[in-house]
Amino acid sequence: MRETDENTGPTRRDYLTYGGALLGGGVLAGCAGQSGGDATTTATETATATETETEATETATETETDDSSYTAELSPVGTVTLDEPPTNVFTHFPWFPDMASALGQGDTVNNLWWDGTVAGLEYFTAGFDDFEIEWADAAGEYGFTKEKLYELDSDLHLVDPAWVSTQDNWNQADIDEVADNIGPWFGNYYSNFNSTPPEEWADGYEYYDLWDLFERVGSLYGERERYEALQSVRDDQLTTIEDGLPPESERPTAAYLSISTDLSSIYLLRLNAPGYWNAHTRPLGAVDAFGDEEFTGPFQEVDMEALLEADPDVILALWTVTETFDFDGLKQNLQDDPVGRELAAVQNDRVYPQGTRWQGPLMNLFQTEMTAKQLYPDQFGEWPTYEDGDDYPDFGADEQLFDHGRVEEIVTGENL
Repeated sequence: MRETDENTGPTRRDYLTYGGALLGGGVLAGCAGQSGGDATTTATETATATETETEATETATETETDDSSYTAELSPVGTVTLDEPPTNVFTHFPWFPDMASALGQGDTVNNLWWDGTVAGLEYFTAGFDDFEIEWADAAGEYGFTKEKLYELDSDLHLVDPAWVSTQDNWNQADIDEVADNIGPWFGNYYSNFNSTPPEEWADGYEYYDLWDLFERVGSLYGERERYEALQSVRDDQLTTIEDGLPPESERPTAAYLSISTDLSSIYLLRLNAPGYWNAHTRPLGAVDAFGDEEFTGPFQEVDMEALLEADPDVILALWTVTETFDFDGLKQNLQDDPVGRELAAVQNDRVYPQGTRWQGPLMNLFQTEMTAKQLYPDQFGEWPTYEDGDDYPDFGADEQLFDHGRVEEIVTGENL
């Protein structure tokens, strides 16, 4: 329920109902396990303050069907309800623009960070004839200001306010102000690898997988049909993979790396961790070459000697799948390096390009297929040799681990 000023009347966002009221500590009411005395008091005071002005519309609201509003609940923001689908949406991290495109709503995105998202999605969807990345020109800089959000005047901010609270020049009052005067927040950043949110947001913070988050975004857009159609494709893909996986004892060891072309920096990523950053590797159940080694943050730096000690059967090289990265140069430098050339993955030509861990559902479908073929060529078909600038391979229907044509139909709205 939105609070209004008695002197000025409702804000221009009156058609948006922000169901989770912000609490002083940064946690929002409406999340499971987060209700308490303060939340109850806030909700009561808000209801009392607005009872008179909403009395005239209350009866009409009660008679509306569920289809007349667009509602989703997400930790840590609580419940967000829109009376209309959003048409002007602020995003920052790449998985949300991917979701918007998957739902046929790419034209609503007014901002994102990291233009590599565009190159990545172009690579994976190169075989879609009628698909357009409508937010291709919306890429900006990392971070954002409150002034920029006022300028963009968005209906919805697909960003986790808990993450926003960690950024320079943002405090709780600013977060509340944006929600009240512009449009609600909706995001859950720390489900990335189930990392720890800021202390003031940690109580009751819940984690979701990528497709759970996608479902909730689909509800806000009023695109349940598209979401359910894509979820069905994903379910079929996972079933195909689960049925085809070899016994654990026969699975390869793999190192998931962010590695520079000149080998000057090598960072290890988690392979099988929970969270949406591993949504394409975790279902494949390969053996992490570095075992159960624990580390804080998303990366851990390693050197070539540590990599040789682990000696993975397969190296998955993150961020390398498009022509913006010199993948051929990386492979040549590994072969020329006195330590690198000793690696089993190098000797057996099993160093493979990867896309991004910042994946939405579209990239997730393709990256899961790609990685399955890289890890298990005998079961799922070989991944072809990749050269810089190649598009995603045009696999025949019998080689696909999901129905590419069906996904194109869904996202373009040809056949829901």
